[in-house]
Amino acid sequence: MTVLLPNLQTIARRACSSVLIAICAIASPAIAHAQQHPDSIVVRASQAIAPLKDSTALGDAGFRVIGVATGSRDLTPFQGQHWISMTRFAANEPPDLTKPTFMMYLPLGDSLLPIGVAYTKLIRMRPVPTSLAGTPMEWHLHALCRGIPGEGIQLADGRDDCIARGGQPLGANIAMVHAWTIPNPDGPYAHDNPALPFIATGLTPPTHATRDDRLFGVALGETYGAKLVVAHRIDDLAARAGKNSGLVAERAALAALVPQLRDAQRAHDAKKFDALRKAMIDRWNALADEYRALAPTPELRARFDVELNQALDTMGHMHM
Repeated sequence: MTVLLPNLQTIARRACSSVLIAICAIASPAIAHAQQHPDSIVVRASQAIAPLKDSTALGDAGFRVIGVATGSRDLTPFQGQHWISMTRFAANEPPDLTKPTFMMYLPLGDSLLPIGVAYTKLIRMRPVPTSLAGTPMEWHLHALCRGIPGEGIQLADGRDDCIARGGQPLGANIAMVHAWTIPNPDGPYAHDNPALPFIATGLTPPTHATRDDRLFGVALGETYGAKLVVAHRIDDLAARAGKNSGLVAERAALAALVPQLRDAQRAHDAKKFDALRKAMIDRWNALADEYRALAPTPELRARFDVELNQALDTMGHMHM
């Protein structure tokens, strides 16, 4: 892992300047439209995250990056990285568009690109919210869950999911909804943003993300450290046991394809790009088999496939 990470960081730095230029070009129409509607949720979310440009500003404002495994920072393919204000979370006040509970970023080299915010509400017997600031939208649920057989403590998809997996819920349901401040093929309030891995690697995001686009995005995520939540855990456990060499090798093979994909796209060589894209998905399938082989329990192995299918779902996402 220590040999691979500098290579991945170098790739991210090289892509960063061109990526930011591309983001500005993509975002301009959306920003112009939002400026015509100054009270829109996305505009308010953008204003809330705008002053928080780096980890120092986030820390000064009371935000901390969350963890997803035994020693990993949060970073997933379609949600980037979450920073939480525990003060706002614990206060559990009605959602205030100017005070999101979470700020969300896409790490690019040494920089943090603001990508969205999340609003939360702790609920017990009350119904799940169905709107935000009068706008209908679908919230999703989380619940801290302990004692799941073969999994331990996990963030489940709500209390019911926790119980169904044989665990014990710790506290109330956490209802959450996202507001994306950069363009999202799934929509501005969707659970996921499948454009993120394309942005992070300097590739053009899809305007509509198919299941195959999402699989390609999951593969791209591995090249800069964005993994499924359960993959973070399997990776950490394998590294601690000195058994992660296969994962490192497969990731290196994936990372080597990224510059070639960028070159093919810039040259408008669709045939070469499609061949490289297929090669990357094939390499991802080999990496997925390695994750399954390294999962220390049957439950974690099964959870890997559950999270992968959730990530590839194009219809709706009731999960983290």
